[in-house]
Amino acid sequence: MTDQTHLFTRLAQSHKPDCVLSLGGPLPETVASPDELAVTLGSDAVARYAAACRPVYEDLRRIIGQISGLVILAQLTAQRQVTDLPEYTACEARAAQARDRLGALKVPTGTEAHKAQLDAALQFSRLAMGTFSQARGGEALAADLDRAGLLVKRAYAHLRAASAAKAGLEMVDLSQACCCCGQQPSR
Repeated sequence: MTDQTHLFTRLAQSHKPDCVLSLGGPLPETVASPDELAVTLGSDAVARYAAACRPVYEDLRRIIGQISGLVILAQLTAQRQVTDLPEYTACEARAAQARDRLGALKVPTGTEAHKAQLDAALQFSRLAMGTFSQARGGEALAADLDRAGLLVKRAYAHLRAASAAKAGLEMVDLSQACCCCGQQPSR
């Protein structure tokens, strides 16, 4: 019994339940952009890798956005039949495309950490998508959707770690989104 209590205490002190780092897998770690590596290493192979990353990055960015929208929809409607929607099917197709593109990437020396962040972004996106088909009804639905949201945040953290404005892989800045209205805080 003591061993279980120790484990419970250790886990409870490590991360809050809504912390993206409470999930297993590789941690989001900012890595050099492929374009910067191509200049630093002077490698045509890295430059080709950088160019091949752009469509993968765009796929992952859209997948994360689609899943986020589906989570919000499911939360607002309290419906778990998200997998029946054409948007879910489109998201699955884009995830398959991203998987194929990632699998086809030739990873030159020095870009392994970058590729690992892209792989992790896809892995957590697919886990988030899987929560829709495993979602339970009733009060358990909220917990399932919270988990999906947490997985999406983790996918976003990995994609953000692999992004670089100079490489054309820039995350969207939501600070000026319509919901923020670009307003300055009141003084």
